[in-house]
Amino acid sequence: MVVPSVPGFGFSAPPRETGWNVARVARLWAQLMRRLGYDRYGTQGGDLGAYIAPEVAKAAPDHVVGVYITAGLGIPTEADVPELTEEERAAFEQLQQADWTNGVPHHALLRAAPQTFAYGWHDSPVAALAWMIQKFKEFTAADKLPEELIDRDLILTNTTLYWLTDTFGSSSWPMYDSTGFGWPEGQKAAPTGVYSGAPGIRRLAERHNSIVHWPTDNPGGHHFLAMDQPDAMAADMRAFFDKVR
Repeated sequence: MVVPSVPGFGFSAPPRETGWNVARVARLWAQLMRRLGYDRYGTQGGDLGAYIAPEVAKAAPDHVVGVYITAGLGIPTEADVPELTEEERAAFEQLQQADWTNGVPHHALLRAAPQTFAYGWHDSPVAALAWMIQKFKEFTAADKLPEELIDRDLILTNTTLYWLTDTFGSSSWPMYDSTGFGWPEGQKAAPTGVYSGAPGIRRLAERHNSIVHWPTDNPGGHHFLAMDQPDAMAADMRAFFDKVR
């Protein structure tokens, strides 16, 4: 198993120039796998990794056997509304009513002024913990505290990693380099599987992906899935790669 770190995130030093979008990171990772001697491999990602993992398949289509992400494919846009079925339209309206900003529109904040926030994150452990706890809270179950879902030591370890490496600010650069938020589109260079098809619509996801694994009833499903449901996620990932390897 190879677990690379995105440039500027925790274990990787900040890049020296802008322009490190997901396609560029993916090309770097494909080069890494070649140098390590791996000829056939799968890719997996969640959050930013859900954008990078498909790009690795585009960068190395002859080597990637499958792409597995946690969720996010087939999310309808306003342009899709006229062609939605009645059931799909109801699901879309439910999505529209959901608070997809998760309380604070952090993508917009980080696109605007990440360095301003970085001074607070790196100057004060209280500011760093406040930001991280807010994210853990707003991306987990609304009726539970973060430590009820994720071990407190994991939360502290996660925050400490960014604190000691001074990468709070540089981890915001992908948002700063972007012009807006969009859901993962995917790719057709390799078969695709997801941990949870919901809340996406498989028919829409299949416009850009060759879907071979689309469960909708796996446990969990909040943003920090690998922390909350490691056994379920590992089992589902094995089920997907058993189909494509």
